[in-house]
Order: sequence, then C-alpha cells, then structure tokens
Amino acid sequence: MNDYNENLEYAINEIEKLDSDKLDYKVKTLKKAFDITYENELLALYDYDSKVQDELKLKLFSSLTQYSGSLSFLVIQILAANSIMNKNKFKKRKKYFNKKCGIAINHLRSKETKVVARKCQGGYKLNGILTWASGYKIFDTLLIGFHYECHEYEVLTKFEESEGFRIVDTPKTFVGQSLNTVNIELHNYFVKDEDIISSNKIGNYTKNKSLSKTIHYSLYGLGKGVLNHIEDVDLQKVSKKRLEKQKIAFLESNDGTQLDKLRVELFNLIQKMITTAMIYNGGKSILRARQLQRYYRELIMFNSNGLNSKIKELFIEDFLK
Repeated sequence: MNDYNENLEYAINEIEKLDSDKLDYKVKTLKKAFDITYENELLALYDYDSKVQDELKLKLFSSLTQYSGSLSFLVIQILAANSIMNKNKFKKRKKYFNKKCGIAINHLRSKETKVVARKCQGGYKLNGILTWASGYKIFDTLLIGFHYECHEYEVLTKFEESEGFRIVDTPKTFVGQSLNTVNIELHNYFVKDEDIISSNKIGNYTKNKSLSKTIHYSLYGLGKGVLNHIEDVDLQKVSKKRLEKQKIAFLESNDGTQLDKLRVELFNLIQKMITTAMIYNGGKSILRARQLQRYYRELIMFNSNGLNSKIKELFIEDFLK
C-alpha cells in the first residue's frame, strides 16, 4: 500500500506537468500520461485482494480524473480487461498483464449480433463492425466480444491493422478526441482458441449486472477537480459537503439498483456545481485554458458511455418528476 501511494504521488506530479488541454485532444500527450500510470504500476490492481482494490481505485480515480478524464477513461478500460482475465482464470493472463489492453465488448448488450464467428481450425474467423474502440495506438491489445452458436465469447487480439482487421474511421468528438476512438471492420479475422477468455450463453453479459463503482469514483474525482476552481467560498463549502455526502452513500452501497440511482444524483450534483461555478466566474469560464469547461464535457463523456436501459430510464424519470 505504501509503495502504491508513493507511486501514485510521483505519477500525479509527472502528469501535472502535461498540458491538460492537450490531454483532451492530442493522442501523443495522452499516451505519455497513460504510460506514466502504467510504468509506475498503478494499474496492476490484480496483485491486491478485492477489498484493497476498491480502496486503491478510489484513490486512483480521485487523483487522475482531476487532471484528465480521458486518462481515467483509458484506465477504466484496462482495469476492466485485467479483471475479466483474472475472473475467468485465463491461462495466459500474466502474459497479457504485461500488455496495455483495451476493450470492445459493450456491443454484447445489443439485442442484435454485431460480430459473428465461424469456427475453423485452431480458432474462429470473425465478421462484423466493432464501434467505439478507444485507445488505438495507445493500447497494444484489444479484448473483443463476439457471438457463436448462441454463445457470447471474449477473446484477446492485437490492436493493430492486419489482414481482416481494418480501421474504418476515427469519429470526431467534442471531448476526448485524444482517446483515438475508432470503428473497426472485421472480415474473416482470425483469432486463436488459446486466446479465448470466456464463453457463456447469449445474454450473460447483460444479465450479470456489475456492481462496479468505477464510474462513481471517476465522477467523484471530477467533482474534486471542480472544487479547486470554484471562486466563491460559500459555494465551494456547500459543494464540498454535498460531494462528500454522495461519496459516503456510494461507498456504503452494494445494491445495483441503488448504485444506479446514486450515479444519477452524483451526475446532477456535479453538473450543477460546474454550471453555477462557471456562471459565477463569468465569461473567462469558456476559455479552453480554463478547467471547468473541460470538466463539463468530461462529465458528459463519463455518463453517456456504456449505459444500460435502466440507467437511461432513471435519468428520464428524474427529469420528468
């Protein structure tokens, strides 16, 4: 724990030297920041037991998100990939723990098959379109989801163009352009049997609702960053009190439905904090060099990705009440 805390402090000092604006739109700058977290072993949470992991995640995201939401977004993905490998006792996980791994599996939530497979000698040939695969030219490998004979699979492969693996385009975004998020066309793309991590009946990914609090940690970290840029003392004091109340609530909860509701509350609180602070600070708030406008965009980034239908319904209900 002490080593981790020291490594985190060192990494933050190094990341703080980078241009926060460029961290949002320059791939090379974001890669520098990500490499700092990786090389200082901040992402090797698989070495700790689950209770300690949660504590370290809170520290990690509370710190990183203040400097770059895009960086935290990448960290969320590699931690998820590592967790999936660990949970499934993947035989080659130690090899892949030494790689920088992204994920492209959220399409498994869709009622339609996005990536289908055909069995062949030694593996599978994949066909379909992978959308929103972040971290191209930052991650080395990619965890891909696909369907075969009423089952959903997860497999690891290289995150680079090759035969049957073509980068179709890189969508332009109003936040996190540095994530280098791409759409990928798979055409008879071969993946090996030995790189298959898991196989379950279709619907398993949606059914097994995760109790992960990673997004809550990230939103909280973003809120902490906002506090540093609120110029009105009373507004800052009230905002801090309400933010800490939300933290206590999501830390104490292990109920999926409750965590979804708390996520909505946390989003609404931080949105109001940012908006009120920007209005109080005046016209300078819209300058790219200012942090609040970036936090506003990153808030939307965190809370509009990977949403299930239940969370979307909660936001609509909250708006209509």
